[in-house]
Amino acid sequence: MGMFSMQNIRQRILQIIQERGRATVAELADALGMAPVSVRHHLDILQGDGLIRVDGVRRRSGAGRPQHVYSLTPEAYDVFPKNYHHLLHHLLVDLEEGMAPDAFRALVERVAYRMAQDAALDPTLQAQSPEGFLDRVVGFLNDHGYMASWTKEGETYRLRFANCPYVGLVHTHPSLCYLDRVLVRSLLRCDDEVQVEESIREGGHRCVLRLPIREAEIVKRGV
Repeated sequence: MGMFSMQNIRQRILQIIQERGRATVAELADALGMAPVSVRHHLDILQGDGLIRVDGVRRRSGAGRPQHVYSLTPEAYDVFPKNYHHLLHHLLVDLEEGMAPDAFRALVERVAYRMAQDAALDPTLQAQSPEGFLDRVVGFLNDHGYMASWTKEGETYRLRFANCPYVGLVHTHPSLCYLDRVLVRSLLRCDDEVQVEESIREGGHRCVLRLPIREAEIVKRGV
């Protein structure tokens, strides 16, 4: 059995448990038309991945040992289809059409500021280790799907995003690119605008932001 078909079986197991709430090996084997020993193999993998858990036991009507009952963990819900992009698209359309441009821009900035606060970065680290602080910023961005990294050429710092978390929306909602710029500026505690040198929205294979800071300015700002 190929790797992809085995992966599909595990996805189907998660789906069955999701539909039923809980399921035993015997119930899954019957639903899949598979041998119980094969089902157990996939359950062991899913349990090792933290997607299912043993949620009690169920006694059989006849002879035999009680069977473990499996349910999904909260992490398992991440593998099911989401509709966030469709919802966010219509929310943005409604906001953009119902607000004055300046008011909408201010709203985007407030959202970015709130997102930056979630990072809870220690401001004293900027003075102690400017590049260590940049590493923390990159770590926060990567936790949110940006596949970020930074480089330094001379005294110029650049931030690169190999992925856009809003890639399905940025072509119709450039305000999301502005949100990213304000987010980065807020994380770095910069006053000046972040300059875009390359953009996925404009056809690039990555986003490159030139940061309006120099090493000396980072140190001064962290004092």
